Amino acid sequence: LGLGLSGGQGITWLSRPLLLSIRNTFRRKGRLVLTLFTLIMAGAIFIAVFNVRESINSFMDVLGQHYLADVMVTLDEPYRTEQVERDLYQVPGVERVESWGMAGAEILDEDDAVMTNLILFLPPDDTELLEPDLVAGRWLAPEDEKVLVVADSIWSEDPDFQLGDTLRVEFPGRRVEEWPVVGVFRFVDNVGDNIFGYSDYETISRLTNTAGEAISFRIVARAQTLEGQRELSQVVDQYLRERGYAINMIEVGKVTREQQSQSMNILVIFLLIMAILTAIVGSIGLMGTMGMNVLERTREIGVMRAIGAVDGEIVKSVVVEGMMIGLISFTVAAVLSLPISFVLLRIISQALMGTLMPLKVTLMG
Repeated sequence: LGLGLSGGQGITWLSRPLLLSIRNTFRRKGRLVLTLFTLIMAGAIFIAVFNVRESINSFMDVLGQHYLADVMVTLDEPYRTEQVERDLYQVPGVERVESWGMAGAEILDEDDAVMTNLILFLPPDDTELLEPDLVAGRWLAPEDEKVLVVADSIWSEDPDFQLGDTLRVEFPGRRVEEWPVVGVFRFVDNVGDNIFGYSDYETISRLTNTAGEAISFRIVARAQTLEGQRELSQVVDQYLRERGYAINMIEVGKVTREQQSQSMNILVIFLLIMAILTAIVGSIGLMGTMGMNVLERTREIGVMRAIGAVDGEIVKSVVVEGMMIGLISFTVAAVLSLPISFVLLRIISQALMGTLMPLKVTLMG
């Protein structure tokens, strides 16, 4: 390119002022390298921040698939499902009710020492209020009995665990049994010393002597607004207490999902501020480089004016030089942003979630 430009030949379809701009871009190689390094790092971090932001939002949506009900009622003890459902359907605004069981157990090692606690939720076979993000295996089938689908935090307890392995599970008052794991879903690994999972309602209720009973009731409301769901939760709370139910907790689905997101919002805002700052730093670097380049070329610009170059040509030569630097830095930064996104997301995932969030790439950055 240099030989072609110096001889006036080579790229004949470009104007000479434009060729001069391209030549000037690479004239000060040391300064160009420093400018490109600043712009590339700033651009890569800027793009990576938006990728991480998109990944976090996507992961929070995945967690929300476990809380699809509009109102969730948790009682202090199991109650007859028919009785509770009949009472809940008397509340205006309740469209559908699902009765969920819940059970606690312990996972033991080969020496019968407790490895961790196991919290199992027992949804009905035809549930419409659960869409887990399976990372391995399959979901529960109607014919399944003593099988488990557990959260990916199982790998934190047992790094060598593989799909199809069995867990030695002991329910209160029962002997230890081997329960195969048929599926693993993505979830947060910050629920204390517990493994979160799902299993068959009929099987577990027989083991725990709670057949026909449930402790959690998930409600689909006619009102889909946050205000409507809150009003319904207050009505349900008062209605059940008047009928003597011992209520442990009533949650509003939209509020639960918002609370999950709020913990990430501060981090997302911080990342966006960092992205803006890196963009400003890169812009200042480019501005300084272009300013010095123009100051060094006052004689050259004077000669160009003397031979007839108009203002537009002078401005174009400088703008083209800046755009060349920007295009080079953008191309490299876009590629470099992918590994930076992965590393940054991995650090955040392990620090806050205890699990690896999948990387989502967005064009917004």
